[in-house]
Amino acid sequence: MNPATKTHSLFYKSISMVLCFILFSSFSFAQAKKEKKEKDKLLDGKTFIVQLTEQGGKKTPKPINDELSFKTDKLKSKAMMEQYKFPAGAYTAMMDTTSSEKAIIFDCESSTPSEETIHWTGTITDEAIEGTATITKNEKVKKEFAYSGTLKVKKK
Repeated sequence: MNPATKTHSLFYKSISMVLCFILFSSFSFAQAKKEKKEKDKLLDGKTFIVQLTEQGGKKTPKPINDELSFKTDKLKSKAMMEQYKFPAGAYTAMMDTTSSEKAIIFDCESSTPSEETIHWTGTITDEAIEGTATITKNEKVKKEFAYSGTLKVKKK
C-alpha cells in the first residue's frame, strides 16, 4: 500500500469513528430525554383531595382539608400556600418496583423566604395517596403532618 492510500484510509477510518461517536451520543441523549419525559408524565396534571393531620400533639387536632396538585414538575399544596406561604416546589416521582401493587413514590421540597422548609414524601396507589409533610426551620422540626386522600374527579 502506498503512503497516499494509507493516509486516505486512515482519514476515512477517523471520520467513521467520529460519526459513530456522534450517532451513539445523540441516541443516548434522546433515550435519557425520553426516560425523563416518561417520569414527568406519572403525576403531571393530577390533583388529589387530602386531609392533613398534625402529628405529635397531646390531643388530636382537626384535620386540614387540602388539594395537592402536580403540574409542570411542581407540587402545590393549597392549604400550605395559604396558611404558611409555601410556594409550589419541584418534585421527583418514580414507579416503586419493590411493591407488589403498581405504586408511584414522590418527594418534594419547598422553602419560604423566612427559611422554613416543607418536605413532602408520599405514595400513590391507584387513585389513593398517602404520606407525610414535615416543616422545618434551621434543621429543627416545627410541625409534622400525615395525609391521605384520593384523586380529584374532574367535572365534565
